[in-house]
Amino acid sequence: MSSLNITVRGHSALCRFPERAVVYLTIESSSESEETVSNEVSSTCNDLRELLESLCSNEEDESGTSNAGPVSTFSSSPILTTSKNANTSDAKGNRPRVYKAITSIYAIFCDFHELYKFIMKVDEYPNARMNNINWYLTEISKNEIGAESRMEAILDAVTKAKQYAQSVGYDDVAPLDIREIEGEGMNAARYPQRPPTRHASGINLTPQDIVLNSCVEVTFLCLCDLGSTDQTRTIADS
Repeated sequence: MSSLNITVRGHSALCRFPERAVVYLTIESSSESEETVSNEVSSTCNDLRELLESLCSNEEDESGTSNAGPVSTFSSSPILTTSKNANTSDAKGNRPRVYKAITSIYAIFCDFHELYKFIMKVDEYPNARMNNINWYLTEISKNEIGAESRMEAILDAVTKAKQYAQSVGYDDVAPLDIREIEGEGMNAARYPQRPPTRHASGINLTPQDIVLNSCVEVTFLCLCDLGSTDQTRTIADS
């Protein structure tokens, strides 16, 4: 009986369309009046919060089934007010005090059409700006796709091991050791992406595909009856 150890790596990369988008906003105002900047930021923030609140509401259809709104959650930070002397002096040589008020909002959208409508609304406020959009999958989907990806990685390793074994006269392979490792992975940028739609800020409004990678290193034992010949060999593949 001859034995052979084969160590191979199995890879998998699954690409999926995002299910959620989180948008980050900043609202700020500056003036020589502390009351003015505070009121301006508070007013814009309240308007946008009211809009987001309406998008969060759950409605029941005729059958009594609750339908989640296009926004799953949102939050805003407390308004922060700071002040400093102006960089330039007035006609009397004085450097007036300049006040700045700022707050931030983030919201998670599950309806991208409503997201675009919300961004258009934000653009109507001169003291509000969008900072970024991140695209992602829900945890349930990530777990399901992750399980599928890990299975594909294992099957990839098994296929390689069988090919190596058969090429040198061995038939049966059985795993001895399985390790999840950090592979190079597949970047979403390497997949064909949809044409970008740029916001005035330069932010890409087109949903970006999510890629989940798995990589395993598996050692297999291969056995084949070669009569009286007894030999041990090792093959490694990366």
